[in-house]
Order: sequence, then C-alpha cells, then structure tokens
Amino acid sequence: MDCQRETQAWMIGVVHRDPDGVARLLPLLRRLSPALITLEVSPYSVEYRQRHSEYLLRRLDEIVPPDQRDHGEMQSVREMLQMPYELRAAELYAAESGATVELVGDSDESRELLASVEFELLTPDNLAALLARPDFSPKESVRRLYERCRRLLASEPIPPALLGAGADWLSRAEAREAGVERRIRSALASRPHQCWAHIGGVLHLLRIRGARLLWERFSDLHVRRAFLDEL
Repeated sequence: MDCQRETQAWMIGVVHRDPDGVARLLPLLRRLSPALITLEVSPYSVEYRQRHSEYLLRRLDEIVPPDQRDHGEMQSVREMLQMPYELRAAELYAAESGATVELVGDSDESRELLASVEFELLTPDNLAALLARPDFSPKESVRRLYERCRRLLASEPIPPALLGAGADWLSRAEAREAGVERRIRSALASRPHQCWAHIGGVLHLLRIRGARLLWERFSDLHVRRAFLDEL
C-alpha cells in the first residue's frame, strides 16, 4: 500500500486515547509514505502537555489508590494526559523519513477543553464517579467506537439525531471544520504534489446532514478515507 503510487491523499480516522495507537499508526505511516502529515492536534494542546503532563499524572496517582489505577476509566484519563499518540507516531515517522508534520487542530478549542482538567477532571469526587462506571478496557472502548462509526457509514448522510447532535452542535462543528480545512489547505498549498495523509477523529470522516465535516470538504482532491483499525 504505497501512497505515492496508489493515491496522493488519505484521511485516516482514528479513535483518540487508543492504548495501541502508536503500534497501529506508525507501521501504517511507513507503508503509506506520506511527505506531509496533518494532525487533528492543536499547538496549544501540545504546549499544555509539555508543561503540565508530568504534574497532572502525578496528581492522578496521588488521588487514585494503586489497586484502582488499572480501571478502564483511569487508563483513559492517563492516556488523555499524555502526549497524543497520533503526534508520537507522526514524529517517529518524520524522524525516519524527513516528512513534515503540521498541527491543524484548534488551539482556542483546546484551551477551553483543557482549562477544566486540574480542577474538574482530577478531583476526588469526579474520579470516584468515573471509578463507579463499568470497568471496560480502553481497547474494548476503542473497538466499540470504530464499530459504531462503521455502522453509521451505512446511513450516510447521517441524521444528526443518530449522534445526539442538535442545531448548536452542527453550527459549532461547521465553524470548527472550516478552520481545520483552511489550515490544511494552507499546508497543502506550500507543498504541491506531495503525498499527504491527514490523521483525525473518526467522526470527522463521516457525512452528516446539516454540516460539512472534514472529509466531505476535500471532495475536490479525491481523498481516500479509511479507519485506522482496518488498514
């Protein structure tokens, strides 16, 4: 499967916080051989983790007893506090190949989401509530989301109700995807004719009524879409 021979553009849908993410994504990048990788990761989210990840992981361990740290929800929180596996895999591949990695996520959105980590997510009461949930392994949760999105493909264009999405969600999604599209097209314009792979959340590869998500926005480039777990 050679990106340079079979297709010039791929969008790879991933499930975030996959404990096997690097082991899945790095070999795929080696097979596709993209010269440009765009990631649904924002510069702010990387900076935040560089500055705070070690402290936040230590705080998590201070609150959660050792015998409960393997609970699926705690594993998921730990994965969220670390550098995203998508970036880790892309940087390993770039170091080997000389490929360019561009972060195209929305820093303003990341700033809003991450503002609550220490004082809302990592509190004794909230972590206790998470520990009270069923103990599904992160691998099982990842598998279920891939399967759900595959089922949704059969309903395209997907009614927003299937995602529990209302008018406000559709409006925000439209604005968010437009921003990501602009940043990707800017990166592509400076590197014409290079093989390109975009790595982002599986939901952004779906077609939904009432909002143009990312894959649909690049129909002019004949981008091939696929989920990471099927490649």
